[in-house]
Amino acid sequence: MGTLAMNKDNLNRSKIEQWKQKELFFLVAYAIVFYIIFIARSLQLSRDHYSQLYGLRQGWLIPNHLNDMSDSQWRNFRGNLPVLTLVFGIFTLLANLMRAFFNLKVRGMSIVWLLFSLAYLLYLHGACVIFILSIATVNYFLVKIFARKNYFPPLIWSYNIFFLLCNRIYEGYPFTVFSERWAILDNYRGSFRWHICFNFVVLRMISFGFDYHWTNQDSRFDHEVVVMAIY
Repeated sequence: MGTLAMNKDNLNRSKIEQWKQKELFFLVAYAIVFYIIFIARSLQLSRDHYSQLYGLRQGWLIPNHLNDMSDSQWRNFRGNLPVLTLVFGIFTLLANLMRAFFNLKVRGMSIVWLLFSLAYLLYLHGACVIFILSIATVNYFLVKIFARKNYFPPLIWSYNIFFLLCNRIYEGYPFTVFSERWAILDNYRGSFRWHICFNFVVLRMISFGFDYHWTNQDSRFDHEVVVMAIY
């Protein structure tokens, strides 16, 4: 009886894995077809109305080719691309030097990446790093505590969507909202508004939550053993 039940369990598990493979194939094919149609249509519209499009600027890479610079975020990104490239180069060089000289492994390099990332966040967002770290820390503990619960998916979605909306409504939370004594921190909000791109952090937090949730549902995968093996 035990062997029969085990074979039945393996058969069901095999069917589930086959279905997941088919589902993944369908989603990837759907995304590819969608983007092919979308890009083709966009290029056609661009050719038809090229001379009438607002915000076109002369490009620096291809001669006599105009670029769409109407979007402020894209325009700022392109304008700061040289500085970003320089910072990324220095960042990578220092990390590799520290790895070579101090013989750092996974845990050591994780600390290095963490310190470098915090330094860059402080430069970008100043005192507003408090908001970023607070939201991310609470999300982490929600995942750790409730990941094994059946109601975890709506919980993690609700938490992240709530803060995504609040960030937009309150424009990144002036410190005076919490206390007048914190008003001085509003003078140190960094060089870039933190809530503008926080949606990417929200996606990553949701992804982390569901990865951890699904890992705990799979009895064949011992997360703690894998982590200990890595370190």
